Amino acid sequence: MSLPNTVGIAQFGRASDCGSECRGFESHYPPHRQAGNLGSIAKAADGKDGRKKSYIILAQLYFVLLFCGVALQAQSTAVTGTIQGIVLDSSGAPMPNVQVTAVHVDSGAVRQTSTGDSGQFRLTGLAIGNYELRAEREGFGTVVTRLQVSVGQTVVQRVEMAPAAVSQSMEVKEQSEALDVAATTSGATLGSERIEEAPAQNRNYLNFVLVAPGAAPSSGSNPQRSSAGVRSAAPDSGFSFGGMRPRNNSLSIDGVDNRDETTGANRVAIGLEMVEEFRVAGTAVGAELGGASGGIVNVVTRSGTNIWHGDWTFFGQNEAANARNPEAPAPNKPRFRRYQPGSSINGPIRRDQTFFSTAFEQEWESSEEWSEGPAAAQPAINAVLARPELANAAVDSIRRGLFRASSAQSEFSVKLNHQLHSIHALSVRYALSHGRVSNDVQGTENFSDRSSRGSSLTTDHSLVAGLISVLSPRLVNDLRFQAARRDVDLTPNSRGAMMEIPGVVAFGQAYGLNGRRSEDHNEMVEGLNLAAGQHHLSFGASAHLVRLDARLADRFAGIFVFPTLADFLAERPDVFVQAFGNPATEARVAPLGAWAQDRWQPLAGLSLEAGLRYDYEILPRGFSSPSRNFAPRFGIAYRPGGKGPLVFRAGFGLFYDRYPLAYLNNVLQKDGIHGFEQYLVGDMAVAALAAGRGGSLSSPMPNTAPGIYKPSPDFSATYSRKFVGGVERSLGQNTSLTAEYASVAGFHLPRIRNIAATLPPLYQLEQTARSSYQGVSVSINRRMSRELTFLAAYNLGRTWDDSSDYDEQPLDPRNLRQDWARSRQHQAHRISASAVFELPAEEAAFLPKWVANELENVVMAPIFTAGSGRPVNALDSTDVFRTGAYPISARPFGLPRNPFFGPGTVSLDMRIMKGVWLKKNRMILQTGVEAFNLANHTNALRVSPYYAAAGQILGSYRGITEALNARQLQFVFQIEY
Repeated sequence: MSLPNTVGIAQFGRASDCGSECRGFESHYPPHRQAGNLGSIAKAADGKDGRKKSYIILAQLYFVLLFCGVALQAQSTAVTGTIQGIVLDSSGAPMPNVQVTAVHVDSGAVRQTSTGDSGQFRLTGLAIGNYELRAEREGFGTVVTRLQVSVGQTVVQRVEMAPAAVSQSMEVKEQSEALDVAATTSGATLGSERIEEAPAQNRNYLNFVLVAPGAAPSSGSNPQRSSAGVRSAAPDSGFSFGGMRPRNNSLSIDGVDNRDETTGANRVAIGLEMVEEFRVAGTAVGAELGGASGGIVNVVTRSGTNIWHGDWTFFGQNEAANARNPEAPAPNKPRFRRYQPGSSINGPIRRDQTFFSTAFEQEWESSEEWSEGPAAAQPAINAVLARPELANAAVDSIRRGLFRASSAQSEFSVKLNHQLHSIHALSVRYALSHGRVSNDVQGTENFSDRSSRGSSLTTDHSLVAGLISVLSPRLVNDLRFQAARRDVDLTPNSRGAMMEIPGVVAFGQAYGLNGRRSEDHNEMVEGLNLAAGQHHLSFGASAHLVRLDARLADRFAGIFVFPTLADFLAERPDVFVQAFGNPATEARVAPLGAWAQDRWQPLAGLSLEAGLRYDYEILPRGFSSPSRNFAPRFGIAYRPGGKGPLVFRAGFGLFYDRYPLAYLNNVLQKDGIHGFEQYLVGDMAVAALAAGRGGSLSSPMPNTAPGIYKPSPDFSATYSRKFVGGVERSLGQNTSLTAEYASVAGFHLPRIRNIAATLPPLYQLEQTARSSYQGVSVSINRRMSRELTFLAAYNLGRTWDDSSDYDEQPLDPRNLRQDWARSRQHQAHRISASAVFELPAEEAAFLPKWVANELENVVMAPIFTAGSGRPVNALDSTDVFRTGAYPISARPFGLPRNPFFGPGTVSLDMRIMKGVWLKKNRMILQTGVEAFNLANHTNALRVSPYYAAAGQILGSYRGITEALNARQLQFVFQIEY
């Protein structure tokens, strides 16, 4: 529930309703005028001297950012929208020389143009939000239409003008229809009213990506458990589109990149109160989109308005209200306490000219997690660890039971917007997020003892500036800069070699949990938009410099693999892996891009899109940089007759990607000069255990050749080929039904392969993996109207690949074809549905008055998701074929890759809020509760993939190693004004 958000529009001489997509009770409560609480201050500062000083300061800031951003990214994402249309007279003839004015309701910003001989007009580079579009010509009645412009959207409007005896007469029309008639591919746009009012565990906006059509959660990753912290050794984005890897998505905020270049995860966390709107699309064929072969998540942060608006929030949880965690068979309910206070405020510094928006949120979580030591085998394992032969082992005993964990996270953002005359719009945003997770960072796919987990500390800084310049009514320039830094530290709970009994337990220092890294991002994106008659031309270039300074000591502590419990009790490992040398690395990569695009409307109801993009990435020394990366893009949207309820659309394109730096780091670190690995099996592994007395080796084992990593001489660029086609049908003014088919093929996906095919291994980084996706999605979407909005989708898909991540090695390095099978990102069926609605108490005349009063201002927001089971690989407990693969890739009994399925998932989240006005239409107190996994269904996140050991099937196969939360209740308190 939000306050009405309206503003008086001086140009129209009246207070204007902000339209049905505004946040809050715009249809239920009357709009109010707001003259601005800082009116006197604005007048005092409006003198020539004050204005001159303001411009000097802004100019200085602009040139500083320009100087700092000279070497700056390779993909851009539109953060603005477009209004295009045609003006006709009462006979249907085009009307030239009509003045068209668009006024941004919240800020009062004005854009003007005029129609040409064909009666058409186009306004590009518009800030997202609600507009009043005014068409005027002498001798005709003025027509005013209310519109909402969403991120990346082109709103098409048909305006009909009738002669009038009095030219000042005005006809106000309702908001334009919800049907997106110009989009050549579909997508979901989620506005602030949908995400602020909906249940969001950890207050992370990325949770809402999974309600969009075509999206699926990534298999085996749960980065959304934290908004600012890291909870796994190599987190990805958390979602997959078109079967592509979750590391291949485009994540952007305010038109600049926000992807972690090392892992593909999200970087700086933005609080929900700062999110104005974001768009989710599996495919968007605009040539300005590049640097990612997966889906697109495009976020625009909130700007200040002419109305002061803000809130104070508090979210709290306690284990007393929660269900038991299915992973923790403890006699007492595990501790789980979370407290999240926050505040936000935005408003004018100088009305209609300078605005600000800021938000801060803090979280403290205290919990108990489960150490998965096997109950029956624990005494025997601990007896072995107590032997003097294993005196240097990382742990002297394993534990089964609860242990304490905690996290603390902070998110802060501030954004300034300033209108320089009527030509330039400047925005500057700084964001900081800080996350600490203690004792519960996951390190293995096996059952984990407490000792094989770790802690993380993550800090992100991001400074973003944008300058939109309206050079003429038809020419708009968009310039954006970013300077950002990410620091990640991973600390293991124990120090020393990891011992792993696949399907039983892993303990000691998990690989991947000892490291630190810093990523510096400098980015510049330049785009030029030209409206030329029926064409919307855009040209641009981008550059991105990323510097990685890292010490990722993934395998430098050593790994011992025991095929069975009996092998461990006999101190007989079958595989030993340890890296030696200097783990510190430094790398620079520079993705570059350029594009040209034409969006053409040759006929009413027909939109064509054609573009060409070129991507090039400068890689570290030793890697070849592929250069033939031309990506054509085509799209069409057709509305029969120009007025009907149907829009047919199709799109095609190639999409090039970058390489995860964690993947490239293997060559930089273990090239045989700076470092190497020893991969020992059989008696040599037993000898290594004895030499280190169960711990890490201080020096390599003698008379053993090293394993090294090298790049393929043909280091091809990863890309996807996408085709989508579908139809959207209007179901009224605010609702539409969409069906879309997608065919996505991934080529040159990164993988690691032992090209020696024997021991000692020679690992090659190459782009020989591929993927294929065929799918259909059906969705129904209603934008906010009469206090109701909803989005429901069903996805049917089939995903195959021969490697689902870069570290998944083949069963046989000489025969990659036998790994072609269902991908672990495959999910045949998925349903998602979300809604936000206010109970219609005032319209329920049959209710007693006191009941209606109690139900007044009650807002409900459910989110339901259900998905079929994901494929599970069937692995042997050791490297029986001696391919040198770790993580293990050997499969027993001739089984194909990913032959079985895990359990399906079902979850219902719900938020119920009751509002009480403290000051009518100005300040409201809201209290309520959020429920997550309300039905308390056990949803497995990761299961054990170890199917057999020593020729025997393991009873622990598909046992849950990590589950999503059991039912949780979270209490909410909020004052909004």
